[in-house]
Amino acid sequence: MAAIVSLHEIRTYEPQRVAAAVRICLEPLGGIGAFVRAGQTVLLKPNLLQGAAPEKAVTTHPAVVRAMVDLCREAGARVWVGDNPGVGDPTAIARKTGILAAVEDSGAEWVDLTDTCICEAPENRVARRIALPSALAQIDAIITLPKLKTHGQLTFTGAVKNQFGLVPGTRKASYHYRLQTRLWLARLIVDINRIARPVLAVMDGIVAMEGAGPSGGRPREVGVLLAGADLSAVDAIACHLVGIDPRNVPTLTAAAEIGYGTTRLEEIEVRGGDLDALRLADFERISEITSLLNILPLPDRAQHWIRRQWQPRPRIRAEACIRCNACVKGCPVDPPAIDPLSKTTGGVDDAGCIRCYCCHEFCPVQAIDLVPGRWAWLFRPLERM
Repeated sequence: MAAIVSLHEIRTYEPQRVAAAVRICLEPLGGIGAFVRAGQTVLLKPNLLQGAAPEKAVTTHPAVVRAMVDLCREAGARVWVGDNPGVGDPTAIARKTGILAAVEDSGAEWVDLTDTCICEAPENRVARRIALPSALAQIDAIITLPKLKTHGQLTFTGAVKNQFGLVPGTRKASYHYRLQTRLWLARLIVDINRIARPVLAVMDGIVAMEGAGPSGGRPREVGVLLAGADLSAVDAIACHLVGIDPRNVPTLTAAAEIGYGTTRLEEIEVRGGDLDALRLADFERISEITSLLNILPLPDRAQHWIRRQWQPRPRIRAEACIRCNACVKGCPVDPPAIDPLSKTTGGVDDAGCIRCYCCHEFCPVQAIDLVPGRWAWLFRPLERM
């Protein structure tokens, strides 16, 4: 059977209209009752990257979180909401984003996901043993609530990528360091999904982020909610909406390798909205080197070198930096490859930097730019959007 992805056009975060839109969006999937039953404990997992105001489009909008809380409680479930940002206190970040207020006002419970236990999955490719929140043992169903955004390292962040947030805080950095290629990191993320088993994704694409995501880009109205039980299919349709080729998204490549969901557009049935009418031709995406590199007769080490010459490099804008050290705390390299007080170019040790862009992602004031590599001009003919 084809995977089903439901679309619903909406261009406001007015709470009552969002609540109605979420309900309509879930109808082609069987409604909330197809995923949640009375007496269950359900975890709603938003994207809680940093403490940014909702209008910045960095995090899932609290109106979407509130709408999903209300639906799950209506179905008779106990509702928990939680996430693990890479840097900072989760509760404080939830308060700044407006999500904590939505949780408290709705009667749901904010849950601490920082306490961990070892989860074992011998069938996984990367994460055969991994520390994930102990609370997962008490949860009957996870509903993931991603934000539609670009991503400097992984091109696109959506439903599949959102489960990386289950990895507690700074442990994410250690995986960035150990799995320095994008595809291996993506394989880890897919493995986490196979352990967590989210039953549903409801993606906030009402106002998305284009450009230098997932935190430094610009809000862009896309005007749509997306929902589906197949997270890979939801991501593939979201990519199509904003002109990203799903084949260029490492998480979808990793998902396709093992058959985790559906990534081929021709195998996905879209309901509820006109996909072509909603598609944006001028959405600013992340530039990529074409897959031509993957078929050149070059050893992996040579391809890695080429990519490092092409890939953007972080640079601190000293006049905008507030010296909060979020970049230092989030850097997976030991010692950190970035330091606002360093006298190196832009505060970054290019030789040590692994191009994970955690510093850019965690900077609360967007004081870190991603500048073209020194030889980027040479590889421009291979570049595609």
